[in-house]
Amino acid sequence: MRTASWLAAGLFGALNFVPAVNAEDLFEAHALSTCANDSIVSINRFDVTYTPSDNNIILGFTGSFTESTSTDVLIDIDVLIYGYNAISMTLDPCGSPTISFLCPMKSASLNIQQTSLSLDSDALSSIPSIAYKVPDIDAVVRLKLKDAKTNASITCIETRVYNGKTVNQQAVAWVLAVITGLGMVATIVVSILGYSNIATHMAFRTLLFLGWMQSMAMWGMTSVTQPPIVQSWTQMFQWTMGIIRVGFLQTICTWFVRATGGTAQQILAEVAADELSVVPMKRSLDSLTRRSTLTTSTGTEVTVRGIERMAYRANIASTNIFMTGYLFFYFIAIVVIIAVSFLAFVLPRLTKNTTNPKWDRAVSVTANWKDYLRGALYRLAWIGYPQMCVLCMWELYHHDSAAEIVLAICMWLVISAVLGFATFKVWQRARVARALKQNPAYSLYSDQACLTKWGFIYTNYKATSYYFVFPLLAYTIIKGMVIAFGQDAPLAQSIVLLIVEGLFMIATCVLRPYMDRPANGLCITVSVLNFINAIFILVFSGVFSQPTLMTGIMGVLFALYNAIFMLALLIFLLIGFYYCIVLREPRAKYQPLADNRDSFRMSENRLTTELLPLEKAAQSDLNTEHSSREEIIETPPPTHQHGELRPPHSPFADPVEPTLPLISNSSSASVRSRQSTRSGRSGTVGANAKFATNRFDNDHAA
Repeated sequence: MRTASWLAAGLFGALNFVPAVNAEDLFEAHALSTCANDSIVSINRFDVTYTPSDNNIILGFTGSFTESTSTDVLIDIDVLIYGYNAISMTLDPCGSPTISFLCPMKSASLNIQQTSLSLDSDALSSIPSIAYKVPDIDAVVRLKLKDAKTNASITCIETRVYNGKTVNQQAVAWVLAVITGLGMVATIVVSILGYSNIATHMAFRTLLFLGWMQSMAMWGMTSVTQPPIVQSWTQMFQWTMGIIRVGFLQTICTWFVRATGGTAQQILAEVAADELSVVPMKRSLDSLTRRSTLTTSTGTEVTVRGIERMAYRANIASTNIFMTGYLFFYFIAIVVIIAVSFLAFVLPRLTKNTTNPKWDRAVSVTANWKDYLRGALYRLAWIGYPQMCVLCMWELYHHDSAAEIVLAICMWLVISAVLGFATFKVWQRARVARALKQNPAYSLYSDQACLTKWGFIYTNYKATSYYFVFPLLAYTIIKGMVIAFGQDAPLAQSIVLLIVEGLFMIATCVLRPYMDRPANGLCITVSVLNFINAIFILVFSGVFSQPTLMTGIMGVLFALYNAIFMLALLIFLLIGFYYCIVLREPRAKYQPLADNRDSFRMSENRLTTELLPLEKAAQSDLNTEHSSREEIIETPPPTHQHGELRPPHSPFADPVEPTLPLISNSSSASVRSRQSTRSGRSGTVGANAKFATNRFDNDHAA
């Protein structure tokens, strides 16, 4: 435990040296939008930065006023922080030289290029200093223009203010990615060295940590209006969905879209050229049915939400989202193939002149490198399935180009077919074991080929709960479809997600399918927190017409409790690293489960631990029986059931060599014949072994 504590302390100590973003206190805004159902004000570009150190404002604006008559106006300014009206003031443009161009207000086009304005020292002195420190502060400045004579409302405009502090730190995202990658590498290394139990626990911890981050990224892809801190928090985990900006990769994706008949999005180029302002989805009277793009009379105001909002924050064009994730998945697949090929080529040569048993085990695991490579690709498909369920369905919804639609359909069908085939094979083997009234662990864990290729499907569960992979796959597919196809219906999307998360939480809590109590406790906690997250997303949709202050507070709570639980998962993963480093089995805090999976694992073509003493005892009993032919003749025959011969139920009493896998395959058939020859058994024992083996193979073939 001390090593794990040092690792955790070193990690979080290193984060203290990460430079803060925009260390200088400031407020900035980059989009001005209307909060009234009129078209008096058209905004093409808006940028403003306020620095309290010199009380200076840098303003840039391109737009126009379309008021039909010249009118003297008053401006009511409200500063809303987390929905609370912190500052209210009224300005008269005719009495302020900085905004005298609004006296009187008349139809005109304005083009202000980075003008510097100085304010009075006490203009914004009422803003507390903590407002400059809180990350992703939820602050809105709302300007209401009204007639100076009649006080009649003319129009309303607002902008969201940022202080430059954010929880979306790329350095933290890279650290989490490296830790996850190290967890997968540690799983492979420990498994090759023969410590299967440690490898199983390490794989579970790593996949649980990665799955939690993927769920955070998927919440960020929902189309509901989210508070700024929720947007930034979920944005930090988008790399788990393959959304990573690389300059040359974006160039390739843009070229591919254009080459296949699509139209590449130009929002990022227009923003860079100061020709356009992009507004994150804002709450308004028709926010539940509004389209993503709003066009005014003389300018364009683009409102992004959901997956498009996530892409804009990552500086990726929305037409490149699918191809970015698609190419990233193939890149990881190529890396895996190269790594497995390297192991298959290097390990036998390294162990050629050594007698270390650990190296012998390493060579025996990778000897059949084709099965090992298939298992690695199966695991890659399993890890990337949530990503592909969202991005492939998103491409069907977004229609970037005909070629990308074909790629999306083929990719989703191929990965679904691969995982479906693996799941069916596992279910088939477990069904055969159950038909023989045996524990599924015997057939699932005794066959090394099955464990190498498809073990990721059932090793995290109790042997009797191998079937839980079916609801898990259905949960992933439905959730991906709802997120991808519900971009135009945030309310319906949030309701369906709440139902899906509720059903999955109930299934997890009732079945408790995972391998031990700590695993069940953590996975139940994950499902409960995901259900709570779904409730928060439903509230963010505005269906309850809650006060804006409540929405802001819930946004902070969303990021807070998810961050605390992620820290707990990180510590849980670091403890797994400790077990891998010292090669120590996880402490059995609770009673072992009844499936006894470790009793059936293969190690150097032999069963490990528990069954070896039983095998020796059985062999000594057989030798005693062979000493007298009369005792052999008096041995009772196999039990009858409905006039049909059945092999013994217990594998320990089976005359078949107990080290052989019950499920025969091409590789195990030759091994069985050699071991039967070496066993030295004769007479009735050999006949009974042949009968039991053929009977099981016939049942399996049926």
